Amino acid sequence: MNKKLTAALVMTSLIASALAMSSAGASADKQVLKDGEGAVHNVVGNLGKVSGTTPEDRALKALDKAKDVYGFAKATDKFKVKKTHRDENGTTHTKLDRTIGGIPVFASEMIVHEADGDVQGITGIYSELTPTASKATLKAKEAITAAIAHTGYQGELSEAAQAELIYLPQADRAVLSYKVGVNYLGDSPGRWTVFVDATTGAVLDAYNMIEHVQGTGIGVLGDTKTIETTYRSGTYYLEDRSKPMSGMIQTKTYNNGIFSSNMTDADNVWDAPKQRAGVDAHYYTGVVYDYYLNNLGRNSYDNAGHTMLSYVNYSNKYNNAFWNGSSMTYGDGDGVNFRPFSGSLDVVAHELTHGVTERTSGLVYRNQSGALNESWSDAMAAAITGDDWLIGEDICIPSGAYTAFRSMSDPTAYGDPAHMNQYVNTSADNGGVHTNSGIPNKAFYSFATAIGSRDIAAKVWYIASRDYMVSNTNFSGARAATLQACSALYGSGSSYYSALQSAWSGVGVY
Repeated sequence: MNKKLTAALVMTSLIASALAMSSAGASADKQVLKDGEGAVHNVVGNLGKVSGTTPEDRALKALDKAKDVYGFAKATDKFKVKKTHRDENGTTHTKLDRTIGGIPVFASEMIVHEADGDVQGITGIYSELTPTASKATLKAKEAITAAIAHTGYQGELSEAAQAELIYLPQADRAVLSYKVGVNYLGDSPGRWTVFVDATTGAVLDAYNMIEHVQGTGIGVLGDTKTIETTYRSGTYYLEDRSKPMSGMIQTKTYNNGIFSSNMTDADNVWDAPKQRAGVDAHYYTGVVYDYYLNNLGRNSYDNAGHTMLSYVNYSNKYNNAFWNGSSMTYGDGDGVNFRPFSGSLDVVAHELTHGVTERTSGLVYRNQSGALNESWSDAMAAAITGDDWLIGEDICIPSGAYTAFRSMSDPTAYGDPAHMNQYVNTSADNGGVHTNSGIPNKAFYSFATAIGSRDIAAKVWYIASRDYMVSNTNFSGARAATLQACSALYGSGSSYYSALQSAWSGVGVY
């Protein structure tokens, strides 16, 4: 979740997004939405009826209704259903992976929205791609070796690296590649995604999703909290089994190293200094769980009640917190600028929301989709805390160099853009994911304050991510997605809808 802690990057370019009505295949009640580069990202409105006994049948037929807009001949054999979900209003959202010869194309999903055969819209970007190969000549284990070497890490991985054969879009080509996940711990932990050409062994692209910068229990700030624990064989454990989930909320410690153990206590009064980070991680994870369940109907980050596992006391004076795909890890801070990172509810909420995003829209962690990934975590954190519009202020030591990571009400106060005319083009920070998140952050702030409810704004953001966004959604697509979610929840004629339009227009996103 870390904010860059160096001088603000120079704001260099104006990135414009656009909403347009396409003449190709458009009717009076069908709108084709395009971004600033002319790519179609949504077709909305009444697209007609489709038949079929399964969501997959209906989704493929629905895509054929927009084939002229997107530019493909037939959906069959080009798309494969990934998952389907029926929302609270009876609309079925079917997400499909784009495929070439049965092999998925990375970050190229489509979502069909239909209710009992009435097609209400399609979300996704499509462009013609020419495959470079149909069969891999490189073995998966060779791709894994190349991927690990690219990260520069030479120690033992925290989990076995996995390689998946995919097509990677590059300009107008689809390069047959292995998508390799490389995860490790240490002073600078990594959660890398590396793309290796499946015919040449060359590394085509790579990014690290972990960004680095400089009873009762007592929390990091000295406050006393009531926490749920488990008693076994004369010892208390930080295990909360009271939630209506198949798993539990569990907190462990790295003991200021990289090898974990259970957090335990003899009398269930967790008041030792080294326990404070664990008390807060445990308690705040429960708060986040309760918010998602009670306000949004989501049971844990995966909506299947999976265990929410946290690790504290990571490494030595580690200034970071990160989600690794299945658990949370918090450093203790350096004691000069930062306290333990679990000592802030908004930090915990932010990181756990990365897990929710990973399992809903799956926003790729770079460029505009990565900035949206960061912003969605900030937005949910602001809704869950409900007190101010700063992120991370509770773990910043007053005598240190920082007062917060970001401000949603005034992103420019921390060197981040608040409008598209300040958008930062950069190769750093995965394309400025923390910096450019200021733009959608400001839109969320403006929307929530205009309607007087963070909870309603958060519900719109959550439904947008769950039902109307794909992994490569950009800012223009996010505007369309949140408006679709708002319409589904409250109607397109509501004051909420008009306030949301104004919020996005206010930051220059159309």
